[in-house]
Amino acid sequence: MSISLNIAEANGKWHRNDRKQFYYISRGSVFECVPLLHIIYRKGLIEERMYNELYSTLEELSKMISGLIQSTEKLER
Repeated sequence: MSISLNIAEANGKWHRNDRKQFYYISRGSVFECVPLLHIIYRKGLIEERMYNELYSTLEELSKMISGLIQSTEKLER
């Protein structure tokens, strides 16, 4: 939830630097999910197939949010 809520808040900001900061927070939330995913997998709460699928989703989200950050930086130039 933190990921999507921070992206939503970023889009409500008028200033690029504020927007970019919320994108950074959102990307940080993606990175926080990775060790949680490792833990639930090691505890046997999810199967390997689900682990791989979720991990791939987190990688994709990270790349997408990095793209948002880069596009915001391009607007600053």
